[in-house]
Amino acid sequence: MKTLVLNLDERLAQSLAAMAERSHKPLPEWAIEQLTRVAFEQSGSYSEEWKGTFGSVSDSTFEVPARVLPRVLESLDSE
Repeated sequence: MKTLVLNLDERLAQSLAAMAERSHKPLPEWAIEQLTRVAFEQSGSYSEEWKGTFGSVSDSTFEVPARVLPRVLESLDSE
């Protein structure tokens, strides 16, 4: 397993901690989920949860739902 170290300014750290708290998860666990979701969206792959739900449909008329691309965000760099 790799380690990723992020240096966050206080405002961003508080904002991310608040989002994690609303999800009832510790910040590291929440951040891993968010980064995993973004990585799957960017790669065009579907998550295991999605595959488990929709990947097992055996109906030949089933059409894969369109995937909305994530919105483009401006850089968080304060410099």
